[in-house]
Amino acid sequence: MITLELLENVFEENGPKYFEYLSNKNRGGTNNQKGNTFENFFTLYKIAEAFNKNIDPENILFSSQTFCFVDDLVIEQTKGKIHRFYQIKDVANLEWNNRPGHSIKEDFISQREIYLSIGIDPYLRLVVSNKDVYDHLISSIDEDIRDFIQVVNFETATSLNNLIRKNDSLRKELFKMCALNNPSADKLNTLGAILLGAWDSTDKRAISLKDLLDIGYRQNPHYIKGSFAKISGKLEGIFKDVDGFSYELEAGFLKWSFKNTDEGVLQYRIGSFEFEQWENDVFNAIIKTFEDLELFLAS
Repeated sequence: MITLELLENVFEENGPKYFEYLSNKNRGGTNNQKGNTFENFFTLYKIAEAFNKNIDPENILFSSQTFCFVDDLVIEQTKGKIHRFYQIKDVANLEWNNRPGHSIKEDFISQREIYLSIGIDPYLRLVVSNKDVYDHLISSIDEDIRDFIQVVNFETATSLNNLIRKNDSLRKELFKMCALNNPSADKLNTLGAILLGAWDSTDKRAISLKDLLDIGYRQNPHYIKGSFAKISGKLEGIFKDVDGFSYELEAGFLKWSFKNTDEGVLQYRIGSFEFEQWENDVFNAIIKTFEDLELFLAS
């Protein structure tokens, strides 16, 4: 987080002025955050993208309206000190020098100076929904910022359902993340709504991907792929000793069958707290036959 001391170290006598500017900017951004559909849609995309890249979910943190110059979305990977900053604009017109004193260009420059001073080269992106605005910003970007700022065009829509239909990038990430085979558009919409609900239920301050996934799994455990691809050797041994019982792991869940006469999917995601509790109950029981195991599969 940017502090007054850090601002004074970088900008000297102008430090207090920058601190006041950031205080006002943060206050205004927080007040306007509720209902900012485009920011939430883009954050949804980055959450799904991070999941599909198999980044350690405890290592990646999402924040909105942080106390910094480029503040709409901040994604931090704590291992490796990777910081990504996004300014997100759903507007019909935009200029790099859009206002005197603290233009978008100046905000990006200040953000870079601050983080370079603490040994971090920040990843800086300006995200816009309008293709004409994107083209204009690309063509008008000044040489002195061209090397460290990138402009991103991310299409928006009036609803999540329309967004998934129109925005190929988001649709592809949700498709890869979904636990269901070949999910239809309405299933992707449900997955998107689960993730948006998880994000909106937090204070949006350094929320880990793990926390977001845990919220999503609790809401509906069957839409998000699990991140575990195997079970413990002890549990596997119990299953092998039950005549006629077989299982496979599908999208992070345990899918089982018995002599082609009975089958099901355990409701707990492998690796979750609930699965660990269930597994411990199985370990503490005497399992010799399918009837012994069936009591736990039905729980």
